[in-house]
Amino acid sequence: MSLVPSWKPLDEQGLRDFLFMSGATEDTLESTLKAYNSVTEMTLQRGGVRVIGVKPEPGDPNVYTIRVPDSPYCLRMWAGGMDYWGQFCLDFFDIEHKAPVNLPAGYALYGGASSLPPGGAVVHALPAHMAQANVRPPQGRPLGSWERNMGITPIPDGAEKWSIPEGMPLMLRRDGHPDFMFQMPRRQAPVVFAQPQMGYPSL
Repeated sequence: MSLVPSWKPLDEQGLRDFLFMSGATEDTLESTLKAYNSVTEMTLQRGGVRVIGVKPEPGDPNVYTIRVPDSPYCLRMWAGGMDYWGQFCLDFFDIEHKAPVNLPAGYALYGGASSLPPGGAVVHALPAHMAQANVRPPQGRPLGSWERNMGITPIPDGAEKWSIPEGMPLMLRRDGHPDFMFQMPRRQAPVVFAQPQMGYPSL
């Protein structure tokens, strides 16, 4: 088990506030702390907890980036503990100031079928007897960040992030610029899969 580099222990007042938010009162403060310590000790013995969404430290080599054309930004992607779910975290990064930023004004991220350019997919009418509930392309709504989806306002500067399935095609839409297409990275598969080849094999 390893600690998150940016983690800092609570001071005494912070611990009291946490316990009170957990339901403790002045009369039960000590017993609540003992119960919390007991649960924490059991968790540590089992290997700790999975921490998700923590942004990379400066100089972290395990980061993917894609430069956003005609802008001071790049798109930054990192594991963020999301490998268990087959996803990567993503945010916007100011290249000049070397700092993460929230979604820039006039920017929006789209994913799935909405990221295909015109003509990239041909949609034909289905036979009447086939159910269409699960085959219609998703509505073209922007992808919400963790913070926006949780209703956090205001979002602290540089805190905003998304989690996106690996290999997913995405589109960045910006006011006054052409749509920018890109794809999330893929992790190396634990096994090598045989790939189909066109035509018949020969003896």
